[in-house]
Amino acid sequence: MTADSTVAIIGVGPRGLSVLERIVALAAARWPDSRDPIAIHLIDPYPPGAGIVWRTDQPASLLMNTTIGEQTIFPDTSCSFLAEEGAGSTANDSDPAEAAASSATPDPAESFRFGPTMAQWYRARGGTEPVDSTFPSRTLYGEYLRDAYERIRAAAPDFIEIIEHRTTVESVIDLPAVDLPGDDSEATAPPQLVRCEDGTTIIASAVVLAVGHIPSAQADERARLAAYAQRNGGLYMPQSLPAEAPLGEVPAGARVIVRGMGLNYFDVQTLLTIERGGRFTADEGTGAVSYTPSGEEPLLFLGSRRGIPYRSKPISPEHPRTSWPLRYFTTDNVAQLAGLDDLDGDAKAAARFNDQLWPLILADIRFAYYRTLARTHPDAFADDPGRLREAIAEAVSRHLTRRTWQETHPDAEDSAESSRSGRVTREAFAWAEIEEELVPDPAHRLSLHDLLDPLEDKEFAGRAPGAESSLHDWMLDFLRTDLRDSLAGPHGSPVKSLFMVLWQARLLLKELIADGHIDPVSTDMEIRGWFENFVSGICDGPPPRRIAELIALADAGIVRFIGPDMHIAENDPAGAPSGTDPAAADALPQIFAVTSARVEGTVTGSVVIDAASPTNSVALAADVLIHGMLDRGQLTSARLTLDDGREKRLSGLAVTPRPYRTIDAFGTVHPRRFALSIQLSAVQWGLAIAANPDTDAATLCDSNAAAEAILDLI
Repeated sequence: MTADSTVAIIGVGPRGLSVLERIVALAAARWPDSRDPIAIHLIDPYPPGAGIVWRTDQPASLLMNTTIGEQTIFPDTSCSFLAEEGAGSTANDSDPAEAAASSATPDPAESFRFGPTMAQWYRARGGTEPVDSTFPSRTLYGEYLRDAYERIRAAAPDFIEIIEHRTTVESVIDLPAVDLPGDDSEATAPPQLVRCEDGTTIIASAVVLAVGHIPSAQADERARLAAYAQRNGGLYMPQSLPAEAPLGEVPAGARVIVRGMGLNYFDVQTLLTIERGGRFTADEGTGAVSYTPSGEEPLLFLGSRRGIPYRSKPISPEHPRTSWPLRYFTTDNVAQLAGLDDLDGDAKAAARFNDQLWPLILADIRFAYYRTLARTHPDAFADDPGRLREAIAEAVSRHLTRRTWQETHPDAEDSAESSRSGRVTREAFAWAEIEEELVPDPAHRLSLHDLLDPLEDKEFAGRAPGAESSLHDWMLDFLRTDLRDSLAGPHGSPVKSLFMVLWQARLLLKELIADGHIDPVSTDMEIRGWFENFVSGICDGPPPRRIAELIALADAGIVRFIGPDMHIAENDPAGAPSGTDPAAADALPQIFAVTSARVEGTVTGSVVIDAASPTNSVALAADVLIHGMLDRGQLTSARLTLDDGREKRLSGLAVTPRPYRTIDAFGTVHPRRFALSIQLSAVQWGLAIAANPDTDAATLCDSNAAAEAILDLI
């Protein structure tokens, strides 16, 4: 088979699977009868669909942090590319069980476009848990992805051959240019030689890089810790997927210092407790969770920059996540700020986040918080809470009329006000005074500072339970409050109502960034600079069950807390520093000493686990493929020119706009090489979010654009 009809998809997790689905569906619709053969090579050492992250042989105790109802791999009628094609009703419009069943034997030319969402698939196979409030195991999601892959294979037309290669790609080499069928410039391009670790070679016309998370070189401090641990008989485990980390090497009773309290930590917690024979039990009367140790657990000391975990998801069977329409942060208001009729035309808003968009999001946050507070704690108000809503609406009105395109772009042509610099946004007059007057108790007022960094202004005399000024006691109060709020749901807790606003705001921001409506410098310095961490802390936390388990582990003495701004240093095990916690039953040398800027005393340990998410910067790529392509100049990091003229290297690859063809170190676009997944971080935001049903998911639109471009080439 010739190179001009061969496609290589490198990495076949959800993103690679989505590209395969789109190629097959579009090819079936484009050539309903037949055509010359097309070969699609799927290259991944793990099974297609599930990939490494969702592989089905990992412990079933590991959970997703999104619900069954929030997953899909197939397009639906919300997808803009289908609306453009005039797609009609689909299987997703019918009963979920019927939709799942009917999609098993679809008409390749039309109905194949629509396979089941995970919720439809789950119900069709007999699942009974509520899909909008159940956090499934990773293995269950992996099974859904594997089923989706089998459906795609079964529905592929006869002229498409799908070939699996359970191996890794070592290099992609451009061969000498050849004249492919046709005389236009797009048809003439070098074929690509894909070399695999097992010796397989593939000559491909089009290559899709969907490699997902890749190994990263360790930063200097982490490399120093690793070398120090190796020399002194301790253990250091760098950032990685917890299910792939050698946690079995951690001895029972070892004092383990965990840096990072995000989602990876909760996987570590599960693997070192449940998977070692420990047991969590919920009291049927109170719902409180207790822990029965197996004796095989280590002692965990938790710390991070902020010293607290991400807040848990406010979802329970009684309060599943529901849509929460934004009132103020809307495309119409963004267009008004840009001086545009709408955002559907060729003109780009290029809005600034801090100056223009954040005030709109803040208005939605305040509206949701105080509306929920009025419903749940009406006695918190000294007067009519409607006055707060009026103040919010007035603030937005003032913002929209003052923050015009011309004011924020003084160099705009043909502007009568082009010489005026943008004014500082003024909220409605005396917002703080109105808030204080109507909500006298500060405990009931919205404090974004406390949400973002509640430990910032606190000091603790020690870490032991029950002591005066104890970090342990403060943390348990914090965790219990968060759990109680999560179980109350977004409609029963003012704080958790922010989750709904920020979730919707993030989806809109993701769309605005992908469409070029936000200034790239603002995206990098403001959205990624501070807002990303803020929204992640509220929206990206674990299921409430994991917080309940953390509380139980702290009560059982398995978990202790380090505090914020933790610092790991080398320690002489022969002489522990004063104020050190007792050494417990740890046979390994206590080679690490940890302190916090806000808690007195030092913690020692023999093991350090870096539980932060792996660094997804292509400049730090430590895998053979991406590192090699960067080294040869076939790929390059994207660069951004800052407002002061300096150039900054970004974390993602340099690519064209959608369909995201790669750009080499010399600025040349490769017409037949495409990049998807987290390596698009220079042009997209929120790439870790999977495709959600009925949201015109960006990841599905990306896959469709790449598939269309590939079929145009072959």
